[in-house]
Amino acid sequence: MEPGAQLPEKLLSRISIAKEELERSSEVRIISHYDADGISSAGVLCNAILKAGKRFHATLVKGLTEQIVQEAAEGSELLIFSDMGSSHLDAIEATGCKAIVLDHHAPLRDSDKVVHINPHIVGIDGMTSASASAMCMLFAVNVDEGNWDLLHIAFAGISGDRQAIRGLLGINKWLFEEGSKRGVIEAVPGSLYPSGKLLEGLYASTDPYIKGVSGDREGARKLLVEAGIDAEASARDLDEVQARKLSSLIALKLVEQGVPAATLEEVVHERYFFPQTGMEAGDLASLLNACGRSNNEGMGLALTLGDQDALDGARKLRAEYVDEVMTGLERIAREGVTAMENIQYFVNENLGLSGILSGVTMQYLGDRNKATIALSTHDEGVKVSSRGTFQLLEQGVDLAAAMREGANKVGGFGGGHRIAAGATVPIGREEEFLALVDGIIGKQKSKKET
Repeated sequence: MEPGAQLPEKLLSRISIAKEELERSSEVRIISHYDADGISSAGVLCNAILKAGKRFHATLVKGLTEQIVQEAAEGSELLIFSDMGSSHLDAIEATGCKAIVLDHHAPLRDSDKVVHINPHIVGIDGMTSASASAMCMLFAVNVDEGNWDLLHIAFAGISGDRQAIRGLLGINKWLFEEGSKRGVIEAVPGSLYPSGKLLEGLYASTDPYIKGVSGDREGARKLLVEAGIDAEASARDLDEVQARKLSSLIALKLVEQGVPAATLEEVVHERYFFPQTGMEAGDLASLLNACGRSNNEGMGLALTLGDQDALDGARKLRAEYVDEVMTGLERIAREGVTAMENIQYFVNENLGLSGILSGVTMQYLGDRNKATIALSTHDEGVKVSSRGTFQLLEQGVDLAAAMREGANKVGGFGGGHRIAAGATVPIGREEEFLALVDGIIGKQKSKKET
C-alpha cells in the first residue's frame, strides 16, 4: 500500500459486516492468543466493546483447538477470534454461532459463513504488513472514530510481532499515517542503545544481544563508563557526543560478534511514541509479552484496560522474565546448539521462553544460515518454536509450511508465519520430526534456486 492509499474495499466491506454483528449483540465472547500481539488484539477489542456499551468475556489461550471453539460457542451471542481462527474455520463454522475472525496468519481457505477478516485475503502480507492487533484496530475505528485513542495498544502488537523492523508497511503504515494526523502517535529515531534507564536497558537487551553486556550488569556498567556516561543515566539525558560514543562502542562489539550489517539496520528502526501514555510501543509490548510468557496474560489484558496495579505488576514480571531469558541465553552460549544441514536446534524446558530464545539465537548466537528451533517437552507433547531471518526467506524458506508438513507426518500439527512458526508433536517422535523439517527446508531452498 502506497502512502495515502485507500484500504481495499473487500476488507472494508467485511469490517462493516462485523460492525453490524457487534451492534446486534449485547455480549461478546473473545478468544485471543497469549503473546503480545494476541493480548494487544484482545485489549483493543475489549476497550472498543466496552465503549460501545456491550459486555464481554475474554479468554487468552496458547493455541486454538476444536474443544476451545466448541466451549466458547456454548451460550454465546457472538464469537470473536483474534490472532487466531483462520486455520480453524471448519470448527468455527460447525458451531453455527455468529463469529468474527480477526487474524493475520495465512489462511488455508476463506469462509462465507464466518466474518473472516484477514489481510492475506486482499493480497496484504500478514507477516510483515498487518499484525492481528492492527486488524482489530481497523475494526475498532470503524465501530467508533473515538477509538483512535487505542492505537498505542495496537502498536504494542505490531512491535511485539516485530513488524516494524524494516519499516512500517501496508495496514500498519496506514494506521501510523492516520494516527499521526490525529496526533496520537509520533515516530522517533531508532538507536543501538535502549530508551529509558540505560544500565537496566543494556542488561535486558536482546535485540541487539551484546555479548559481555546483555545479562551482565557489571559489563553494562563498564560500557557506560567507557562512553563517559553515568550509570544512573537515561537515554534522554545523553548529549550528542555521548550518544554517538555509546552507539559506536555497541556497534564495535556487535561487529566483533560477527553480526551482519542487515541485522544492525533492523535494530535501529524507527520507534513509536504515544504522548497520551508517555510510553513507546516497544515498552508496552515487552510488558505484555512478559505477562503472556509467564502465564499472567490476564494481567496483560488488565494493563491494556488501564489498570494501574496491572502496570506495576507487569513491570515486576518483566524484570523476572528478563532474568530468566538471560539465564537461558547464557546456557545456549555456553552449551551451543545441535546443527543439522538446514536447521539448528536446542532443548528448552521453559515453553514461555522458547520464542525469544530461538529468535536471539538465530540472530546473535547461532548460524544465521540455518533456521533455529527450540524444543520443550510438556504433558500434551513436544512444543516446537522456530525462527528464521529475512535472508532465509529470500532463499525460499517457509517455516509455517515446514512446521505444518513435518508435524502432520508424525501425528502432530503446526503453522504460523514464514519467518516464525510453531508445532506440537508427539513425545518420542521429535527426532523424526527434526529430520523431516531439515529435509523440507532443504527442498524449499533447492526449489528457490531452480
